[in-house]
Amino acid sequence: MNRLKTKRFAIYVLLGIICIACDDSIGRVGLGMQPEGDKISVFDTTMIVEARTIEVDSIYAKSSNGLLGNFYDPTYGNIKSSYICQFYPAIDFLYLDSIVNNKIDSVKLNIYYGTYLGDSLAPMEVTVYPVVKPLEKHYYTNADPAKYCDLNNPLAKFSYTARNLNVSDSVLKANGYYRYLSIPLPVKIGQDYLDKILNNELNNVEEFLDFFPGTYLTTTFGTGSLLAVDMTDVMLYYTLNRTLQDVNGNDSLTTRVASAGFTVTKEVVQLNKFENKISDFLSEDSSDKVFLKSPAGVFTEVTIPIKEIVKGIGKKKFSSVKLSFKAYPRDDRNYLLTFPGLPNDANRNDASGYDPKLLLIEPDSVTSFFEMKKVADGQTAYTTQFNSSNYSYDFNNIANVVQNAIEKAPDKDLKLWLIPVLTTWYRDNVYGSYDKFDYITSHHLFPSGVTLKKGGDNLKVRVIATDLKIND
Repeated sequence: MNRLKTKRFAIYVLLGIICIACDDSIGRVGLGMQPEGDKISVFDTTMIVEARTIEVDSIYAKSSNGLLGNFYDPTYGNIKSSYICQFYPAIDFLYLDSIVNNKIDSVKLNIYYGTYLGDSLAPMEVTVYPVVKPLEKHYYTNADPAKYCDLNNPLAKFSYTARNLNVSDSVLKANGYYRYLSIPLPVKIGQDYLDKILNNELNNVEEFLDFFPGTYLTTTFGTGSLLAVDMTDVMLYYTLNRTLQDVNGNDSLTTRVASAGFTVTKEVVQLNKFENKISDFLSEDSSDKVFLKSPAGVFTEVTIPIKEIVKGIGKKKFSSVKLSFKAYPRDDRNYLLTFPGLPNDANRNDASGYDPKLLLIEPDSVTSFFEMKKVADGQTAYTTQFNSSNYSYDFNNIANVVQNAIEKAPDKDLKLWLIPVLTTWYRDNVYGSYDKFDYITSHHLFPSGVTLKKGGDNLKVRVIATDLKIND
């Protein structure tokens, strides 16, 4: 057999955040049988990984969903959420020429929410303000409602509790029932719309948005609950004249109630506004802790010591780079990307749903990642779920991003951000089994948090590299 005349290198690198409390020696079982020139040269070193809690002023939140309310938790802090939304004319008038007196009878703004956070009986008040200026396509959570809305002339105020006391327990538990608030709006909104339709004045979406630019919804009284809003619409109710025939063929005139409506869709703009007071635990002595919190934009920044890695093992190509974050046990300061009252994995059905995860990515890539609706590719961005068996978040192989950092700037350490996200997935049949595939990644907009360990031996990197040389 001809021996290979090229040099082969087998590089095995393990990069992990681990507790170094064991024997670090590496056995060389079987190597004594090899010729001296073929023996493996082992590099073994441990390095410190720096980590700190950071806060950004806003996060990308383009969505047709939203949060509404005001909620306080002694540990999490206070969060107030509101949203501005445009509407799309989704339901046309039925039998336009048969509307009784060409008149709108009532107008309702409906807020549909699948779940809520906090006290179901806390008294709350929502106020609806008119949008008076076109909304910019600014989908970040620091949007200023005063730039777009008339905050001096509200359209409506409405008192509510998250658990609607006007609905019986039997109805709430019935299959198909969906929680909602129905807020009366001025009838003039609907009447003006009908008049313009009758006069053939609204012929496209742009003309409609000029007529009705949207609404701003915010709570103006109460602290205690936060609604996870799935859909918002405005319904116009009117009466129709209908002619019916009896069994003898005689006509009779009757009436029925019908509706037209506008709804928030992905084609129009919704701006989600979050006001979040960071609780005291983020400013306490954090020599042994780093934090993640959503939707406040609290991330963890990790610094990988590239200069030390290069100094220790050179510029060899990695086969594996593992990074693990140990989480503190779940208590009042560790929510593990869940929060009481909101589901951890709210599956819409067996074929799709969404999962809370952590995203690991370079800071310069964050904006384009979310705005372009990317998913983790395992090359430049990585996601992982909570590992309950060892209470950690494990990134099993981030070799590519570390290798790229070494090739681009071997004298510069690598900074990575750890961000709470929600991944939307679908299930598909691959080779006879149904696997889950992520197709949208968004910032985690539900209140959630994680406390991670640092300090001491918790944030050390152990780098192991082996170099197998085969002679001619």
